[in-house]
Amino acid sequence: MLMLVYSGSNPERISQLINDHEVGGYMEFRRVRGSGTTGKREGSRAWPGESTLFVSVAPAEQADELLATLRGEVGRLPAGERLHVAALPAESFF
Repeated sequence: MLMLVYSGSNPERISQLINDHEVGGYMEFRRVRGSGTTGKREGSRAWPGESTLFVSVAPAEQADELLATLRGEVGRLPAGERLHVAALPAESFF
């Protein structure tokens, strides 16, 4: 299971990468708010910005290929944008 948190103005760039790897599907949650090492994202004047959360379950080989692509994408993000990725084992999915 992959969980991706993207903070930036173009979440379509992440959904396109997921689609390109044909992992079988994903869920996208926009306007996600929270706090982390890069600061708060609350969608307010005091704490501007929001994130998009992507969740996908994929076979290990496809997940590994997508993870490699996402690692490269982190280095290509415009200044101020962030992408955090967590890969978690899933005991079952049906």
